[in-house]
Amino acid sequence: MKKKILSLVALVAMTLSFGQSWTQQNSGIPLADGGVRDFSIVDANTAWITFYDGSNQTYPRYVANTTNGGTTWTAKLVSSLPSSALISDIHAFDNNNAYIVSAPASGTTANGLWKTSDAGSSWTKVSGIFNNSSFGNIIYFWNNSEGIVIGDPVGSKYEMYKTTDGGTTWNTLSTAPSPVNGDEYGYVGGKVSYGDHLWLTSNTGRILHTADKGLTWNSYIAPIDDFAGENSSGAMSFSSENYGLIVDNTGWLWVTEDGGSNWELKDAQGYYTADIKYIPGSANTFVSTGLNVYESEYGSAYSNDGGKTWVNIDFGVTLADARINTSALDCNTIYTSNFATSTGQGGILKLNGTIPGCTLAVNDQTLTKVELKAVVNNGILNIVTNKDVKDILVGDMSAKTLASSTTKFVNVSQLKSGVYFARVAYVDGSNSTIKFVIK
Repeated sequence: MKKKILSLVALVAMTLSFGQSWTQQNSGIPLADGGVRDFSIVDANTAWITFYDGSNQTYPRYVANTTNGGTTWTAKLVSSLPSSALISDIHAFDNNNAYIVSAPASGTTANGLWKTSDAGSSWTKVSGIFNNSSFGNIIYFWNNSEGIVIGDPVGSKYEMYKTTDGGTTWNTLSTAPSPVNGDEYGYVGGKVSYGDHLWLTSNTGRILHTADKGLTWNSYIAPIDDFAGENSSGAMSFSSENYGLIVDNTGWLWVTEDGGSNWELKDAQGYYTADIKYIPGSANTFVSTGLNVYESEYGSAYSNDGGKTWVNIDFGVTLADARINTSALDCNTIYTSNFATSTGQGGILKLNGTIPGCTLAVNDQTLTKVELKAVVNNGILNIVTNKDVKDILVGDMSAKTLASSTTKFVNVSQLKSGVYFARVAYVDGSNSTIKFVIK
């Protein structure tokens, strides 16, 4: 269901610098009052965004992308969308190929899944996705082959479709969960991912969780009544299949260590309440943005210890610069949204440099101690180790699983050139991670 965006009046406050800073980028969208709602970051250079309109409280039918790390963004109208449609969510594979989900801003005929193969110049609707009584919310791919599209409940189940061939065919997901009552619905872009795991948020405060790419679902009760309501809201992020944080609009920070089944208050301060994001590939680094309700000031902060302690990035920024939605590729590529300062100007902030102390979960020195090597030859990854291997997962910096094996050899011939990571689970219960390059 559409999340309401409230118009905000800019307040001027003193800006303090704490070693890191954000650089404003221009989205190029022809709006004087609005900003970025969703990011889909492909790599250090390539990213896509969707928008909201702060004046009319709607979602404009525009997307934008960059191929130079945000130095320039190219905004394009998705003219094929019905005039009554809003863009709910986006997932990009590269600069040319991406999907968006649409839903009705009014009426009942604007639901759909759309694909571009020419960098957003044209979009084609995918047939058979959504019926008129649903509301499209989410598009997500675990890898280049497996993806899911999700809409509000229709009858006794959420409307879900899954692909295992990169979107060539989509099938109704028969294992989709049921709503807790007739009034439950999800939120546009209301998803959190880690590895094979996906968590969904709802207006009842219920969390839906799959650990196997949608085959089965669990239901948990969050410590908040609603994830995007008028009086109750919260942002959630996970740094592993078990460890996650929720920050709510009243200023509480909650932690789970069992995948979301149970939550406890975390004794911490210095974080912000609009959004919270785990930095993929890091040991346990989170970024928090928005309003610090205890100080009544806007800004951002980071934590390298899972939310126990926080360090300000900036503090006391103007309300017009409030960091509402945040997304990260790794320790070096982090975006957050702000308000457009005038037509085509502003709307995006990018963090300068690397967050201090943000490091990969396992460093090279640790890897040397466990005698672990990765060798790629003729499309096969060979894990060389003196320990017995249970299984291997291969992924990129976004923690998406791209290949797997129960031996020391993994077929990686389908992966393009780039940097990847192999997480090696040993028979003795320990595990290690190693970086390797495909040329």
